[in-house]
Amino acid sequence: MMKEKVKRFGWFMAGFLFMMGTYAMAGTITHSAVIKDNYREVVYLQPYSVEVCQNQQVTIGNSADIANSAFWGAIFGAVVGDAIDDEHGKVPGAVIGALIGAEEGQNQGATTTAMVCKTETRKKSTASNEYSHSTITFDYEGSYYEIDFIKR
Repeated sequence: MMKEKVKRFGWFMAGFLFMMGTYAMAGTITHSAVIKDNYREVVYLQPYSVEVCQNQQVTIGNSADIANSAFWGAIFGAVVGDAIDDEHGKVPGAVIGALIGAEEGQNQGATTTAMVCKTETRKKSTASNEYSHSTITFDYEGSYYEIDFIKR
């Protein structure tokens, strides 16, 4: 029985000393800290497509007129190119002549008003506040400290 009383007294003293030590340590802390979370606004751009239609003046040339004009333009360009440069003038002259002839063939068509549609890509913006970092501020032994950090 006496052993049990000594054992209990030992546990009591250990608990008492632990409590007093904790109280003494708590009394020596004289600074306080404040943690503040900081946020920033982030804008996300999300693309989307829309079809835009409008009346426009268009020239309608049939493909036979365009091909015929391009053919004769190529022949005329090759002849002129050969006359200017005997060695290498035919091919560049034919290409340039075909382009000019095709343009003229297209211009010979009728002009009319037609609905012309095209797809445009636009962007929708969405803003949200997201966590940036945290700041801890505290006073220690009369000095003021501020530290930035990122939470895990």
